[in-house]
Amino acid sequence: MSLYRRCRLVFSRWFLTSVLVAILGTDCISFAFAQQPQSTIPFEQHTIDADPPAKPYYKLAGDVTGDSLADIIVGGRQGPLALYTAPDWKRSDIATGGWDGVNGELADIDGDGDLDIIMCGVVWFSNPLVGGGEWALQRIDKQGGHDIEVADLDGDGRIDVVSRDQSAFGGSRRGGNQIFIYYQSSPIEWAKRRLDAPHGEGLELADLDRDGDVDIVIGGRWYENSSGRTAGDWTEHIFTKAWAEPDTKVEAGDINGDGRVDIVLTPAELKDQHYQVAWYEAPADPKSSDWEEHVIVDSIECVIHSLALGDLDNDGDIDVALAEMHQGADPDEVCVFLNSQNGHVWKKQVVAERGSHDIVLFDIAQDGDLDIVGANHSGFHPLNLWENGTNR
Repeated sequence: MSLYRRCRLVFSRWFLTSVLVAILGTDCISFAFAQQPQSTIPFEQHTIDADPPAKPYYKLAGDVTGDSLADIIVGGRQGPLALYTAPDWKRSDIATGGWDGVNGELADIDGDGDLDIIMCGVVWFSNPLVGGGEWALQRIDKQGGHDIEVADLDGDGRIDVVSRDQSAFGGSRRGGNQIFIYYQSSPIEWAKRRLDAPHGEGLELADLDRDGDVDIVIGGRWYENSSGRTAGDWTEHIFTKAWAEPDTKVEAGDINGDGRVDIVLTPAELKDQHYQVAWYEAPADPKSSDWEEHVIVDSIECVIHSLALGDLDNDGDIDVALAEMHQGADPDEVCVFLNSQNGHVWKKQVVAERGSHDIVLFDIAQDGDLDIVGANHSGFHPLNLWENGTNR
């Protein structure tokens, strides 16, 4: 934005504020500005790496170097695992080889105060920030996986791991019909449990019943956590029978601001197929079935292998970000849906048209708004940052 336009914007805001203060008073004007949504978010695209690791399935963001700046981690399907250090995005390859799956998480697995890297397969890399040395691979299990989530499931203060494979490619030969839970006794000792589930893909952890522990969520159903360590400590609940797509991206958040955790679902596979994007409103009793369905997009090609929730326009409610993979029909949109009227009206904004796989929302620029990080999993796959200019 030019200096002239910035000055005009500042003057316009000052003049409008002065008029409203004279009419309404300072309390009303503060409330009025706090409730105004961003009509269009100014995104600026930056290419962090035009040639990242091939087939960059894994994308993660967080402060792994301990300097209070957000770093980016990318893992190629066949390796390597690359760390891009803020603020200049210097690349360091911290591990070789490849890893099964597409989803990873950052968490302090060993309790030493820094963020470790957890990936499907199931492995984790110990952060050398404390004690020095290399990013050492630690194997939890030799189990194929597509999605992974981490949390303290049993309340013992240790991070546990939940993983699920996919069924779209390989059918019954893959593990999309089982959820694997790994309870940590120590960073090198894990107890494995299995939950049966319908075939498909997609996984999320959220406290749906608001009892202080996180539950497991997949497309159409959730598993209630009783904070125990056996498979029998998880009770299945169906929250909707309306959702019929098995291959799903799953996220959870309070979409309508009523204090309950709602669920957002998008189709994740396959090209040339079409389905909807919808959110499901949590009732007072989350164990009841038939949560009310609210459709965000009536029909979209089933290549939405990206779903993330966050307040992108800083208006106090949760918005939805998604992206089409490159194998979809052109254009392959990276877009956001801005939430208004408590999730009943959504304004679509296209951010880019070359697609992405498994986008990440994080305040990379550390200016108080959420940015988007992404890359396609093959073909045209530069690692991009779409910087959110809401607070610029």
